[in-house]
Formats: sequence, structure tokens, C-alpha cells
Amino acid sequence: MTDVRLLLSKNMKNFREILCISQMELAEKIGCSPTLIGKIETMKRFPSADNLNRIAIALGVTPADLFLELNNSEILKTVASMQKRKKQLIFKINNAIDEFLI
Repeated sequence: MTDVRLLLSKNMKNFREILCISQMELAEKIGCSPTLIGKIETMKRFPSADNLNRIAIALGVTPADLFLELNNSEILKTVASMQKRKKQLIFKINNAIDEFLI
């Protein structure tokens, strides 16, 4: 049986790194201190239900996803794919704005 704190800390860090979000950026998105994010990722603290929900939303996953045994799972691939699509859309939007302004 895997410790839920271990699953949460590993998954949070994996999702955060896939999305290229620092602990500081994640903390700003959910309205907490970067120290709290660091303590969750090092299993020194466990988030409240509200913070857990905010973390999941900020990472683009469900709260349940944060507790799955992932190890190269489809969820990690999906999040990486979503990040890639987001970057492509931002690029296309910026190009369309540039063309409009020219």
C-alpha cells in the first residue's frame, strides 16, 4: 500500500514540472505561500481540502488524479499534451494579433 502523502507529493511535483510551473507560481495561482507548496512536496504538510482542490485546478487535473499511482501513466501524457496544445494556441493567437495590427 502506498502512502497518500507520497503519491500527492510525487504527483504534484510531476504535474508542476510538466507544466513548467515553479513552486512560487503554483502558490500564487492557489493563494498560498511557496513554503506550503514545498512542505507538501516534501511530505511535511498535507493540504486542506480547499487547497487540494485549488492545487488540482491550477494543475489542470482532478483532485483524485493527485493520488493515483502514475509512473508514466496516461494522465502525465495527457497533461503534457495539453500543455503542448496550449503553447500552440498561444502562438497562433499571437500571430493572428500581429497580422491584425500590421
